[in-house]
Amino acid sequence: MSLLQQVTSTRESGGPVPPVRINIQGTDGIGKSTFGANADQSIFIQAEDGLSFIDAPRFPQANTWEDLIEQVKTLVTEDHPYKTVVLDTTDAAAKLGEAYVCTQNGWSSAADPKAGYGAFYVAEENAWVHLLNGLNVAHSSKNMNIILLSHVASKAYKDPELEPYDRWEMRCNKKVNALIKDWVDFNLFANYETTLIKDGQKARGVSYGNRSLFTKFAAAYDAKSRIDLPQKIEFSWQSFMDSYTAALSANKNEEAA
Repeated sequence: MSLLQQVTSTRESGGPVPPVRINIQGTDGIGKSTFGANADQSIFIQAEDGLSFIDAPRFPQANTWEDLIEQVKTLVTEDHPYKTVVLDTTDAAAKLGEAYVCTQNGWSSAADPKAGYGAFYVAEENAWVHLLNGLNVAHSSKNMNIILLSHVASKAYKDPELEPYDRWEMRCNKKVNALIKDWVDFNLFANYETTLIKDGQKARGVSYGNRSLFTKFAAAYDAKSRIDLPQKIEFSWQSFMDSYTAALSANKNEEAA
């Protein structure tokens, strides 16, 4: 059969809701791990100890990059009941990746003169490609949701059209950040809703603890969605899935029209 005869214009319809690949960015304590724990039959790959007060299935905490790879391989090759794998967190995993790259190449750090110009970051990016490829197999062959959790920090952002300004950015290096953002279907930003109140010449931020998940790019943070989600939804797995399935249904209706 010719490849041209296999060309399609729409995704396959019917059957279960397609699993997602999602990156949740957020500040410390916002509830990223809780979001992952509430996903469908989730299991955590721990690059850090962030589950002390959360009851959720987990692998032993990974101490090396090889541990992370082996845990992903286990989910791909062995039978199990889990439908979601949660990597907690990308920045903690990045530290293991940096140590792995240095050990493999005999470098002391990213600044080691023996690494050559940019060689460290290329090697680290290649290690992440290997990890994400493994997660992709779990996604496609085991129909697993993939949830990456990422801490953020306020960093200066150089906009090519404006003066530099501060925004929330993931803590991994730029190459790894870009790789993760490109790979996921949903790169979302979790934050507390804050209102700015002016008192004379001064302004102060007020928050009542309401947390939201933002789905579209803004000057203060990066976000994307491969389908049209509301710009802001409640920060919970159920609210995300409700919005996701509604968007899928809307797309299906548009295709049928």
